Amino acid sequence: MRWEDVDSQICSMARGLAIFGDRWTLLIIRDCFRRVRRFSDFQKSLGITKHRLSDRLTRLVEEGILVK
Repeated sequence: MRWEDVDSQICSMARGLAIFGDRWTLLIIRDCFRRVRRFSDFQKSLGITKHRLSDRLTRLVEEGILVK
């Protein structure tokens, strides 16, 4: 199985891995639990680029994990 095909699996573990399978996404979720809410605060806390942070946040919103 290729990594690109993980999110199309019927398995709930594979779908979860497709969403949370990189370190930035997990760190963003961690900061959410720490009540970080502003884009600039995420960027400051994580030291992540604007493009990558925007990409990860958009994906989490699209998947229904976070709300704007």
